[in-house]
Amino acid sequence: MIHIVTDSTAQLTPDEITTNKLTVIPLQVTFEGQTYLDNVNLTREAFSKMLDDDQSEFPKTSQPALGQFVDTYQKIMEADPSGTIISIHLTDVLSGTLETARTAAQQVDGDIRVLNSELTDRGQGFVVLKAAKLAATGKDADAVEQATIEFSKKIYLSVFVNSFDYLVKGGRANRVVGFISSLIRLKPVLKLQDNKLQFVAKCRGSKKFKATRDQITDQLIADKSVTAVGLSYVDSRADVDAVAERIHQERPDIDVLVRLTCPVIMTHVGPGGFAIIYQ
Repeated sequence: MIHIVTDSTAQLTPDEITTNKLTVIPLQVTFEGQTYLDNVNLTREAFSKMLDDDQSEFPKTSQPALGQFVDTYQKIMEADPSGTIISIHLTDVLSGTLETARTAAQQVDGDIRVLNSELTDRGQGFVVLKAAKLAATGKDADAVEQATIEFSKKIYLSVFVNSFDYLVKGGRANRVVGFISSLIRLKPVLKLQDNKLQFVAKCRGSKKFKATRDQITDQLIADKSVTAVGLSYVDSRADVDAVAERIHQERPDIDVLVRLTCPVIMTHVGPGGFAIIYQ
């Protein structure tokens, strides 16, 4: 049997996790002296309310502990020694989670395959669900692994960052670039492609920011191969609701999921941020 493991940055609904028998390992956020496990003792709604520009202490994120991966893998392999684990995680551009998973896999006996989704949030969720669907058809582990890797290359993920401040504080952007960007009120739009974080646009002000949002929406609506869209946000739903409304009107055949993103992504993107992700 093939067992699918992922981490809590994957945007998945509770029903998707249960139906597909997924194992989800939580990442950690430390905020104001207290450490939380994503979606265990900290809900996304609660963290979204906690996170605002006036906080004196910036949240710190960390990957799951090595022991957490080892324990998870051991439990699965002890229950199914002849089974295979396919463990799918967020891009190593954003976190050390992937490397920790690989280290854990080397410490546990059994067929454990750790994959870099090269994505996060709903993009990673799409990859996890694809792997689960393939596994359910009875395909062997090699076929599931290869098809999952190929599928991950077809997903488009763009993230709209309202301010460079959180990217700088989280170590994802240069401080000098962040300072200059704050002076000219630059709002970056980024994409994850080929396991790299790349600029889509550098928007000066809200008008260009929204225009870029609309351009990407036009792009996905025009692409007849698109079947599903994930719209994730940090706090305000205004932008994602606008995108969802257009999709519902112009492409009612597309499945749309609108949800708060996870605390780890909230920490790096900051208030006002959102993502448009599609397959």
